[in-house]
Amino acid sequence: MGLEVFDNDWTDTQDALDTATGKNLFFNPQYGALAAISSIGSSWYHAGTLSVRERLGSQLTMDFNYTYSHSMDDSSGLQSSTSTGGYGTNFILNPIRQSDSFADSDFDVRHIINVNTVWALPFGQGRRYFSDSKALKNALIGGWQITGIMRWNSGLPFGAPYDDARWATNWNAQSNAVRIKPIQACPTRGGIDAPKLFGCDPKGAYDSFRNAKPGETGDRSPFRLPGYFVVDAGVGKEFTIPGTEKQKLQLRFEVFNLTNHQSMGAIDTSRTGYGITIDPFNGATPPSNWSNFTGIQGKAREMQFGVRYSF
Repeated sequence: MGLEVFDNDWTDTQDALDTATGKNLFFNPQYGALAAISSIGSSWYHAGTLSVRERLGSQLTMDFNYTYSHSMDDSSGLQSSTSTGGYGTNFILNPIRQSDSFADSDFDVRHIINVNTVWALPFGQGRRYFSDSKALKNALIGGWQITGIMRWNSGLPFGAPYDDARWATNWNAQSNAVRIKPIQACPTRGGIDAPKLFGCDPKGAYDSFRNAKPGETGDRSPFRLPGYFVVDAGVGKEFTIPGTEKQKLQLRFEVFNLTNHQSMGAIDTSRTGYGITIDPFNGATPPSNWSNFTGIQGKAREMQFGVRYSF
């Protein structure tokens, strides 16, 4: 009796052994798919925060906030999730060696800084300058307000590429590749070529991985995407409705992502992109779109007008 064993995929190997022996050595005869949901996952989160607030009278408010944190877990999905798409869900590739999946959480952001300010310009009635302005003059120079929010954070974790369609450890989800030499992400913004996660040396990065072997989960989150930066700003003008004291009308103009800064984010994970790794020992050349960025974090610049009536 011949026995064909696919040693790059344990599920195929089990199936081959069942077929060769004519017995159900591993699965129940009615086996279709096996899944289990249990509160066995482990995770921890440590953080420290620093906040500085300054109030200059009733006209200027400034806040500075910094958070340093670190989050690690076996998987970053919700327990109620039924997805089996691999890392980024609640799925653990090898429950027998659960700790192999313990790594930086998908949402782990090591550094976060945000600064916000609200400044009521000191002009017009009740303000420091021109406080005795008449109605018409005050309508022009009074009631102005400027607001701003700035946020910067370090990049989110990102995994090694998937193996080349082997499903070495779990048939529901592919393993990540395994690093065989030290390697760091070196994102580029592109030019003639598309921006890449490993833009400085795509071939060298490609040769730094091997396919996962049966039982291996690969490197879950060894790299970091570029950090995120955004500035939002707004300017408003408030008018008091003539003949009233409490009824006010405010006109606002707001800009989100004022500088139109583009932080690269999504990566091509297709079979010809970052979603495939070939053992480097055969001298393979990476596809041209390997590790290409395909999208940005957040949105491009947006502007809006608003009107607010309070009474």
